[in-house]
Amino acid sequence: MKKRHILFNVAAYTSISLSVVTVVYFINVSLLSANEIISPTDALFIEGIIFLIIGFLLLLGRGGINLWSQKAALLSATAEAVYGTDTVGPAEIMRKDAWKSKGFIRAGLILVITGVLMLAVYFLTL
Repeated sequence: MKKRHILFNVAAYTSISLSVVTVVYFINVSLLSANEIISPTDALFIEGIIFLIIGFLLLLGRGGINLWSQKAALLSATAEAVYGTDTVGPAEIMRKDAWKSKGFIRAGLILVITGVLMLAVYFLTL
């Protein structure tokens, strides 16, 4: 991939995340400004943690890899680590499986970036 394409994707994900952060912050200010229990910035901290957790859970998906291929890859990697010899590695096993990404990678990245930005806004407004 070209660097320009990668930078464009990062800028697009960051701009989407920044717009989500601003919308959520203004919703928090409008709903929680009269509330004495929690302030809007504290709610932003809690939402940032939740967005990070959900984003990482979406990124930790199998990505469409067959469950048996995943087990075989883990077993071969473990055998190579224990015995120290070359075994049939995960790359050879993954070639046998038709790997197509079915995970929510983009949504996970956007949620992680949004969570990081929410936490940054929280710590900047302390």
